[in-house]
Amino acid sequence: MTAPIGAKRFQDDSGLEVEFGGRLPQLEIAYETWGQLSRQKDNAILLCPAFSGHSHANSHEGDPSPGWWEGMVGSGLAFDTEDYFVVCASLLGGSYGTTGPWSVNPETGEAWRGRFPVVGVRDLVDAHIRLLDHLGIERLFCVAGGSLGAMQALELGVRYPQRVRKVFTASGTDRTRPHTAAIRHVGRQAILLDPKYCGGDYEGNGPTDGLALAREIGTVFYRSREELNQRFRWQPIAEPSRGGTVFDVQSYLRHQGQKILGDFDANSYLTLSLAMDLFDVWRGFPSRESALEPVEAEFMIVGVDEDRLIPIDEQEWLHHALVTAGKRSHWRPIENHIGHDWFLVEIDQITELVRELLK
Repeated sequence: MTAPIGAKRFQDDSGLEVEFGGRLPQLEIAYETWGQLSRQKDNAILLCPAFSGHSHANSHEGDPSPGWWEGMVGSGLAFDTEDYFVVCASLLGGSYGTTGPWSVNPETGEAWRGRFPVVGVRDLVDAHIRLLDHLGIERLFCVAGGSLGAMQALELGVRYPQRVRKVFTASGTDRTRPHTAAIRHVGRQAILLDPKYCGGDYEGNGPTDGLALAREIGTVFYRSREELNQRFRWQPIAEPSRGGTVFDVQSYLRHQGQKILGDFDANSYLTLSLAMDLFDVWRGFPSRESALEPVEAEFMIVGVDEDRLIPIDEQEWLHHALVTAGKRSHWRPIENHIGHDWFLVEIDQITELVRELLK
């Protein structure tokens, strides 16, 4: 579980108090940058990774491999490095170089593993703020992300209203509803019921069967019914077998499950999945109105009609809540058969939306 090869590292020995109790005595952050920070330090854009994302959002000289948002960052692209300084950091609690379950607790000399504290999206954002302070960036020009990245972007815009001018969210929500929590619960159970989980204190790769199954379950909701029906044949591709791969779509799901193994830790999966379920941008405020009163940012809220994980009406509701509070918000509903993950696939479409907000 390592940082992408082109990542820089920042270490903060002051520690971090986390939202749901507990403390990280040391914070290490893996991050990457593109473009140049202006003399006034007013052109910075923060990209917030989704669930299994990391600091490598786009290829660059230090790491020419494709990033998770490849085609979005660079000269003439959506986040144009001729104009902007782009930052992306791996997530707190994840598996890609930022402090997480496989990090060593300096107070014990051992890896955290299943003892890693419960963290919320607020803690992920607080880690981003520590990095921005380190880089001398007092105010972001924009913060952007999809899914879990959208939650972080919204949290930053509401929790730190003086630190961001524009907020771009795709396939996000203001708080997790029971329907979505139920879906993620099933994924976490797949890991917890794997005999190799061992209470989170496993050695080596650990509960690979449970982790792969959790990813397969998630993939069913990351993609829409229409996309799966159009993409795969319904006829069997092999002799019918209760335990075998009989249909194209089974091969696809198993491939997605195997892809996550070796790179992503099961404890990280549990940590970030629960963080998403715990998300409520209004928590801690007396009311939604009081939360939004100091907010200064301009928002673009984007939802896709075929989203099976976070239905589009949640994003539209968020837009109306912002407008009702007198905030600047642009609502952009998208018709796309891919579903929740469309923002990672339809680069041309999302590029147009990003450019609209930035300009």
